[in-house]
Amino acid sequence: MPGIDEALYEHLEEHLMSQNVYLTDAGCVDGTLELVYETVLPTGGVPPRQVGTVVVSLREFEGWDPQNVGATVTNPDGVVHGTWEVREEWLRALDAGDISEEEFSRRAIEAVRAWGPRTETN
Repeated sequence: MPGIDEALYEHLEEHLMSQNVYLTDAGCVDGTLELVYETVLPTGGVPPRQVGTVVVSLREFEGWDPQNVGATVTNPDGVVHGTWEVREEWLRALDAGDISEEEFSRRAIEAVRAWGPRTETN
């Protein structure tokens, strides 16, 4: 996938590593920021707190313009634990004060598609 701004990638790496979130790939596909990261959770699934951590890191990056974000979460062996997405319109509504942090979180949590460990197949 086409890469992203190197400064954004480094920002995400630095801010997420302390939360046991290890960015392994990032790119922009059809206007969506696509992230792939490893988590150390042994049981699978996507913790809502991790979604929040990634979104906060993006919003804190100076000059980041809200866009659709999609993420694939794996374990260190590449087994997919789940996916999630956050839509640009939710981010813009949050920034404008049109929705609350709680409403944004509810939408983001509902967009998580998580499952226990399974091997991703083509």
